[in-house]
Amino acid sequence: MSTTTVDPVVDPIGLEIAWRRIEAVINEAEATLIRASFSPLIREAFDFGVLLLDASAGSVAQSQRSMPSFVGTLPRTLRVGLERFPPESWRPGDVFATNDPWLGTGHLPDVTAVRPIFRGGKPVAYAGCIAHWADIGGAIWSADSREVYEEGLRLPPTKLVSEGELNEDVAAIIAANVRVPEQVLGDLHAQLAAMEVTERRLIELLDDMGLDDPAPLFAAIQERTERAIRAAIAELPDGTYAHSIDIDGVDEPLVLSAAITVKGEEMLVDWEGTSPQVDRAINETWNHAYAMSVYPIKCALSPEMPNNEGAYRPIQMAAPAGCIVHAQPPAAVASRQMIGHYIAAVIFGALAQVVPELVLADCGSPAPRIVFTGSEQGTRYVAALTLSGGMGGQYTRDGLSAAPFPTNSGGTSAEIVEAGTPLVIRRRELRANSGGSGKHRGGLGVTIEIQLLGEDPCAVSVMTDRVDHPPQGAFGGGDGAPNVLRKSDGTLVHPKSRTALRPGETIEIHTAGGAGYGPEADRDPALIERDRELGYVTGDPEAA
Repeated sequence: MSTTTVDPVVDPIGLEIAWRRIEAVINEAEATLIRASFSPLIREAFDFGVLLLDASAGSVAQSQRSMPSFVGTLPRTLRVGLERFPPESWRPGDVFATNDPWLGTGHLPDVTAVRPIFRGGKPVAYAGCIAHWADIGGAIWSADSREVYEEGLRLPPTKLVSEGELNEDVAAIIAANVRVPEQVLGDLHAQLAAMEVTERRLIELLDDMGLDDPAPLFAAIQERTERAIRAAIAELPDGTYAHSIDIDGVDEPLVLSAAITVKGEEMLVDWEGTSPQVDRAINETWNHAYAMSVYPIKCALSPEMPNNEGAYRPIQMAAPAGCIVHAQPPAAVASRQMIGHYIAAVIFGALAQVVPELVLADCGSPAPRIVFTGSEQGTRYVAALTLSGGMGGQYTRDGLSAAPFPTNSGGTSAEIVEAGTPLVIRRRELRANSGGSGKHRGGLGVTIEIQLLGEDPCAVSVMTDRVDHPPQGAFGGGDGAPNVLRKSDGTLVHPKSRTALRPGETIEIHTAGGAGYGPEADRDPALIERDRELGYVTGDPEAA
């Protein structure tokens, strides 16, 4: 095969070609993960991250469906791994793994795995893969645990594979602690396969390009993202811009408060004033909170650039130890997304003071996460639904409906749920009137009804917020509708609880709509008429 004749580090055309080929490498690895996975959480909800990292643990590229937050957490996890297992101790075929919430993505179901890529007898890159497993043991994925010890099996930084040989003792421990070992071990092997593909294809690419060391190429990619982010920050006026929001919390409302300080080409996000951590599983860890803080900043200021290590270098974060975005162990953290998915609303609220045209009104996040678990004819099942609300309106257009921002997770199909469980989805549709009014309307939430048809009851774990504090409108826009959960008898379901669903019962979930942007009086009459024709807005405000 012929080699590339241009230097991709100095030649912009060569760099673009090299970048597209790196994207192809990491997207092929993603396709391997999806096709080989056993759990709908991976193959349908896309709750994973597939990354290529440089020799210093900096992210270079992510696959197209990777969770944005995982791009921010995995490099920090690998740096801890390199302290535990120095680069000179690694061998080809080794795999390091952990699900420690304070080292990884913030809760136990997400398992981070990393494999070194060797060239010239040393690691020159790392293939990383994070996957949300269907189960991790302990209390089912929930919001009402009190300590992390209740939430499942916790793997410290562990050499899971040594020179291509799986540590069968660790695999046996995992299998003995989870409800659906076939799914969990199947997904583990899918992760291993994805990383193997990343290694194989990257080596082929380097051979084709005639590169012994990819470090200069990786650095060139990261530096271009960094320059773009720094330039965008430099356009903002120096100063401090603060914003706070109230959220439901558990026993009482909580406050999320951030001050963004801009100084030249750099930015500091300070969470001073945020409520202390609580004794339920909604606490957020520093790693995940940092990733969720940087991502909306990048979305606002430089959305077109690749999301890699360069996006993180100009942005620092401070958070008091023991606050709800920097919870200390052994805090319960299983549902940390209920804080993490609010972070974008706080960041956008601060940035709205200087770049109102670049931000969204509040989105319908955090949207509900619902887990059903039980037995049917002696077989255990676990079904996790990742639902979406509406995105907030923005300066130029309406918000998207049924969109998962600030994640990019998908939704498990009705057919998959019904094929593997005694559940049936009776209704799933856009939720009329749920988007906040405005010059640009908020996106619609979703209504879904799920009925249990089996002979035995099942446990239902509910994780949501925005029941008492709906998405807030921006610049005169209306609020979005709140999340609502109730059973078929009309009783409301506690938003952070585990409950039982009896045979024949139905649970009805209405996800929050996005908030509106700008006064409703300024809305284009043609858009108002279109909303009515499509049934997005009806004459019955109670329909939401």
